[in-house]
Amino acid sequence: MKIRILITVLLGILTLTGQAQKHLPRFKYSKEPAVLIGCLVGDSTQRPEDIDVIHWMKYNPGLPGEAIKDATSSLDENGSCSFSLHTGTTAKCLVMIGDYKFTCYVVPGDTVSFTLDLDRIKTHGVSQSLSFSGALSDFNQDLVYAMEKGFDPEKRYQEIEKKRNMGQLVNEMSDVSVEGYFQYLDSTYQSINKRIDEDSNIGASYREFAKAANHYEYGSFIPFCAYSIKYAGLDTEEKQAALAERQMTWLKDYMKNDPWTTPALCYVMWGRPEMFIQSKIAQQVKLPENYMQCHLASKYMMQIGQQSQSLSEAQKDSVRLYLPELGQDILDYNDKLEQEMAFINEQGKSRICTLPNDKIIDNDVLFAILKPYRGRPVLLDLWETTCGPCRFAFKDMHEKKIELSDRIHFVNIARERSDLTTWEQLVPSYIGDHYRLTEQQLQSLHSQLPCNTSGVPIWVLINEDGTIHHAFTGWGNLDIMMEELEPVL
Repeated sequence: MKIRILITVLLGILTLTGQAQKHLPRFKYSKEPAVLIGCLVGDSTQRPEDIDVIHWMKYNPGLPGEAIKDATSSLDENGSCSFSLHTGTTAKCLVMIGDYKFTCYVVPGDTVSFTLDLDRIKTHGVSQSLSFSGALSDFNQDLVYAMEKGFDPEKRYQEIEKKRNMGQLVNEMSDVSVEGYFQYLDSTYQSINKRIDEDSNIGASYREFAKAANHYEYGSFIPFCAYSIKYAGLDTEEKQAALAERQMTWLKDYMKNDPWTTPALCYVMWGRPEMFIQSKIAQQVKLPENYMQCHLASKYMMQIGQQSQSLSEAQKDSVRLYLPELGQDILDYNDKLEQEMAFINEQGKSRICTLPNDKIIDNDVLFAILKPYRGRPVLLDLWETTCGPCRFAFKDMHEKKIELSDRIHFVNIARERSDLTTWEQLVPSYIGDHYRLTEQQLQSLHSQLPCNTSGVPIWVLINEDGTIHHAFTGWGNLDIMMEELEPVL
């Protein structure tokens, strides 16, 4: 009798374990498309003509715009539509339906279906008006609910990243210091986990996923301490060295439990799990075997997108041989880079420049930079090689810069402390004149700008006569930038 009870209990545990894992997005590679089927019910007068979907390439660790693909499908007379998405891997999608949007995951070779009630959504919101069927139904339902309630970890950390880039994160820190930053990270991490644990409406699969995402995002913020506190008090080499040591201690503590052996982390990593692991940490990252193809693909994408270095012929052969499902995306991305660099080189649209006198300081810096460009508007871009939004802005503005190059000068300024090798790799593919300023010159330039200079990118619009028209910090999107540019063009 006892043996029978024991067997029953064990079978029950196995069943529950299977249910907990059943709807967790399995990490899969395939050339087969992921199928997304949608149906809108209710008030037909509120139906849009089309539904738009964008999905993120999980193996592109580079700039946000380069990791996105989009698709559009028209609704039929029954309010239904279908998407065939060549994602290459398990992927996250953003579905946009008129004024409403939600996020879900899809798997190549599988079908995810959703139904949205247009009558109910007006009073109950997206999560209570949306139902999923097919693959990942429970998981996607929980994901939409978590995002609507505001405790989805990825969304929370994206908000923090935006505040960090805008220099606004310090406003939420009770102690603007190195220790205060790490206390802020700790409290954020703990509060998210608490929300996840306390909400009984979410299932085991999403709970595992969300806690893994929280752990991953928390670790990725460790290296950004100095940027987040505006370099506060880090005015000597000793203090900077102390910060580096403090960060290394936190990184070692973070890695000591081998977090990357957790399979759930594979679903949230953006291709580079060692992005925050410095070479000083003598510990190998132990990736699950089923993630290795994605990880290898990310290395090629990083070379192309972040280092602006095209693939050699030998590398192209390796891509074709070892990455059968993901290789074509990589080769297409490489072709695009080669075409862009050929155009820029042929037209001479990227130049490395220097100030006429390295001793220029005080109020002469802005004047010296602008002197060669009098008679035409100028857009100054103060950026850093480590700033993701800065580099996204370069990519997003590329076509517009080509179009406007005869009407406005584009001048890009980085600090000398930026890594020289990275800078030299990037600037040939970035349109405009490129300067590197000393810390003293940069501080002098900052003192002349009528905007917050604690973060980057910093944009300064200059009139034809050399006066400042407008200055602002941060990157929104291309439409916002064109609205800013219009008055000076």
